[in-house]
Amino acid sequence: MSVAKYPWNGRGLCLFAPLPDEVDIFCRYVEEELTADKIDTLVLIIRYNYEFQSHPECRGEHPLSRADVEKMVATCRRCGIELIPDMNLLGHQTVQDTHRPDGLLKGHPEFSETPVDQEPEYCYSICSTNDQAFEVVCDLMEEVMDAFDAHYMHVGMDEVFYIGDCDRCKATGKDNGELFADWCNRLAARIKAKGAIPMMWGDRLLNSSDFGYGPWDASQNGTWTALPLLDKDYIITDWHYHNWPHFRSVEVFAEAGLKMWLCPFASAENAKLFLDYAAEHGGDNILGVMETTWVPARYMMGCAAGRERYDDGTWYKDSMPSIRRCYAWLFRPEEFEQNWAPLKKTEE
Repeated sequence: MSVAKYPWNGRGLCLFAPLPDEVDIFCRYVEEELTADKIDTLVLIIRYNYEFQSHPECRGEHPLSRADVEKMVATCRRCGIELIPDMNLLGHQTVQDTHRPDGLLKGHPEFSETPVDQEPEYCYSICSTNDQAFEVVCDLMEEVMDAFDAHYMHVGMDEVFYIGDCDRCKATGKDNGELFADWCNRLAARIKAKGAIPMMWGDRLLNSSDFGYGPWDASQNGTWTALPLLDKDYIITDWHYHNWPHFRSVEVFAEAGLKMWLCPFASAENAKLFLDYAAEHGGDNILGVMETTWVPARYMMGCAAGRERYDDGTWYKDSMPSIRRCYAWLFRPEEFEQNWAPLKKTEE
């Protein structure tokens, strides 16, 4: 079994952007590995790791140059791969695994929904009603889109824990779903004005109590009421990582008229359950399957080339075998059969 057995053409992968000194390795990885696996879509998580000229104070810790980006774009296009930049443009304003403000809030802590001197429950968010913050966000987003000559732009929007908390947001009289939809739709308008298509994660559009999902997989702070208000040009990257018998989000997004990618992670068993359910319930709204990885790009590139290079003490090292196994089940069925344990039986 593999994605080839399902009725969707798209084969995607979501990666963190490589470090500047890894760009050449990334290009070889695309040419030698991803083309062989028939990957046609690559979402590259930039965050703020770009040498912004409009707001250099918002550069991340490992900024890519325009030349770096153009080299990756040229390689992907030569290989028939759509390279899509991804930035976190509402939640996740924190460097991964730390509570330090990242990028935008490093340069402009005044744009935070909650004070940056107060440790967040999870990650800081941008204030969704701060017009000055919105314009700076758009400056950064559009600069990245120009560098990538982007046909699509992924704006993040996952796991937004802080919204509607500050006095400015409360003064609008809007609920969290309206605030979330307003922010998403304003970004979509700017993306479409540049001739591109907006993309976002889907978890904040799901009601946690209705689905029985936890606070990461779905909304517990009311943002789910944004779904009927959302710009219908958004493509949803619908992620689920647990071995559930049902994945009703595919029906919910299809009924809302939204196209979607199915996004498993580090479990081949989860991927099969997810894809089987979607094939029966997703209708014509599914574009393809995109594995999410959530590890530094060098781990994926190193695994592909047999050059694993791990940082001691990180969870990534223990996760890599499962991520590789899921990738093989999706895109390398012969390798899966030869090198990996068969799928475990799961209750459906």
